[in-house]
Amino acid sequence: MTVKKRLTYLSPLSCLLLMASLLASCGLIDMEFDDNVQMAYDMQLDRDTVFVTQGDSFVLHPVFTPDTVSNREVFFRSSNEEIAYIKNDTIIAESQGETIVSATSVMNEMMAFCHVFVLAPWEINIHMFSNDMVAYLSATIDGVPVDFEKQKVVAFVGSELRGIGKPIELKDKEVIQMRIYGHLEWDDLEPTRPELVRFAIYDKENLMLKKLPVYLDFDGETHGSPSAPIELTSH
Repeated sequence: MTVKKRLTYLSPLSCLLLMASLLASCGLIDMEFDDNVQMAYDMQLDRDTVFVTQGDSFVLHPVFTPDTVSNREVFFRSSNEEIAYIKNDTIIAESQGETIVSATSVMNEMMAFCHVFVLAPWEINIHMFSNDMVAYLSATIDGVPVDFEKQKVVAFVGSELRGIGKPIELKDKEVIQMRIYGHLEWDDLEPTRPELVRFAIYDKENLMLKKLPVYLDFDGETHGSPSAPIELTSH
């Protein structure tokens, strides 16, 4: 007598569900399906470039798409912790230089990056320079005058800070007076090889350094005047 065995065919999906059920019953996995969990398909940071002064700190915020993402937790990491390090999701500027801060989402490990530039404190050792000159300036950002409680107008030669603007009050307007320090080399009573001075606006509130398309030769003279200041504009 021949005994016939009956075979049951299981689809791949059925096999997967059966395996998950067996593993769960053995305590190996705890599988829970939640229709309310909203996954993200994109993540950025609210800033991709930051300029911050040594000793200051700031917080970066992840921006998810869609904005209804269930788990918004991220882990931050600095590529150079001697420049800036992370403490309780706050980035602390430790020393002058630059680093990359990365953010990794907990839910599906998406990554975003922010380039962090740490600036030296706004101080000038005037005893390091042999000469100075004065410039009278007016400065606006997108047509709005500089707010000196939140912003600074500064001058550089290369990457070295050479001047910090101070507001002076006139009858009907505010003008910036800036004393700029540098070195002059003389040849037959004429300065030679002048240093090139460039200007920038530092916005502490928005952590931005806006370079301006205005340059002056360092020549020891006065540039502009209270009644006719040099215009600095940023867009």
